[in-house]
Amino acid sequence: MRLLKDELEEYLGAYYMEAPEHAKYPYAVFELNRLSENDERQAIILEINVWDKHKYYSRAEEMMDTIEGLLHGTYELSNSDIFYCFNGARQPVPDDDKQIKRIREQFELYYYER
Repeated sequence: MRLLKDELEEYLGAYYMEAPEHAKYPYAVFELNRLSENDERQAIILEINVWDKHKYYSRAEEMMDTIEGLLHGTYELSNSDIFYCFNGARQPVPDDDKQIKRIREQFELYYYER
């Protein structure tokens, strides 16, 4: 799953688990949570959070729209690895700091090692 993590970081321009202090808004952070493993297939929840410091949710929503467009479908990572990804539950997440805007989406991802 290390290859998947590295590829997603590069492909999405997102950070794995947490963003560095110098990250510029808006930015995306993702997590991978394996649900099951069956022979060569792994079912994974890919959770992506887009963070922004702005008056409105518009920039965060736009960034998540772009991420959805990049992820929906089938992708070959290498000669031996492939994944299928489907859009899932998406919602804004309120923050105590009213300037912080956060959009979370949980994607359904199936990762295959051939």
